[in-house]
Amino acid sequence: MLIRAIRIEHESTLMHLIEQTGQPIRVLVVDDSTFMRNMLSMMLRKCTDIDVVGTAMNGHDAINQAHRLQPDVMTLDIEMPDMNGLEVLDYMMAEHPLPIIMVSALTEEGADVTLRALERGAVNFITKPMNQASSEIRVLEGLLQSKVREAFQTRHRFPPMAHTGIQPKRGKAGVVLEVDARTVSEAFTKRSESNLPKTLDETVKVTEFPLVVIGASTGGPNLLFSILRDLPSLFPAAVLIVQHMPKFFTKVFAENLHAVAAFPVHEAEDGVALQPGVGFVVPGDQHAVIIRDGDGCPRIQFVSDSGEYPYRPSIDCTMISAAEQFGPNLVGLVVTGMGNDGLMGSQKIKDEGGTVLVQNEATSLIYGMPRAVAEAGLADAVLPDVQIAANLVEAVGSSCEANR
Repeated sequence: MLIRAIRIEHESTLMHLIEQTGQPIRVLVVDDSTFMRNMLSMMLRKCTDIDVVGTAMNGHDAINQAHRLQPDVMTLDIEMPDMNGLEVLDYMMAEHPLPIIMVSALTEEGADVTLRALERGAVNFITKPMNQASSEIRVLEGLLQSKVREAFQTRHRFPPMAHTGIQPKRGKAGVVLEVDARTVSEAFTKRSESNLPKTLDETVKVTEFPLVVIGASTGGPNLLFSILRDLPSLFPAAVLIVQHMPKFFTKVFAENLHAVAAFPVHEAEDGVALQPGVGFVVPGDQHAVIIRDGDGCPRIQFVSDSGEYPYRPSIDCTMISAAEQFGPNLVGLVVTGMGNDGLMGSQKIKDEGGTVLVQNEATSLIYGMPRAVAEAGLADAVLPDVQIAANLVEAVGSSCEANR
């Protein structure tokens, strides 16, 4: 019942925001499959606050329809002949910016292309059902309707005649430590080398080290690329990322993070040991908790019971267990995303003496999850995107100093 209540509250909030505009959301559906065009259109037309103003069967048709119909949101198939979804996306971001939701295949290849689309300006994505089972169709229908409403809330980030893609707004943070990420990282690296294993592959004997748990949803992938890119290679904390993302996608996402980060990043496996200087991404469709084995080594454990958590993976689920095991050595970060996943986890982190950071409104694609934490008075700092890495370094450094 709690899961249903949270979902209803989430949808009610979106509906209220949309009702304030006085007009339904105008959607253009683009797909080369007649079946998919009809199915997506039918799903959206069930909502009184959404109006499917047109459909397009290929890229060129999509561009023409977008100019003619002026939709608020576009759903865009990735695989199309002649002009594929990425090419349409590039054109739209340069010439006619608007929120675009990619429609992707639930495969590793589809995940790779979808992540590239998010880097190039798409706000979100949905995956096509593997089969036509009624349960999968119902799940897709709910996700599609919700993500169209979420996308509509990002429309202010697509100014007319923007020719350089999406440029996030900059604004003052609620509380910001004015430090430069590179300067802090260099100083921090010098004092932290003794906390790291000689090689990142050896089993870590040290059981007391900081852990950073990052919770993200819509808009998270691009932000996480920039955060991990700015963290130092000798980072004496384990990093655990909980990104709302389906299976197959998290593996590719972890590989892409590994390519830009200065330390290893992997998709987590059941039972894997956390270790400083190594990052893990919780797999899609899994809940992950932190336990300690008989030697006191912290490990990631997958749990199948969804319990009270409506999202899978759940930020709250991971943060609560991490706070129980790491106490004041835990740093929680909640960034862009709709809803309030991470709120209960942040409360637990504060109860156990840990540190909570959140992204600010001006740089969040969707200021839902961080807002919930900030308005509950749980955030130690409310930060613009460009200050997050430096503050993580500072918070982890303070934790290491306290343990000396």
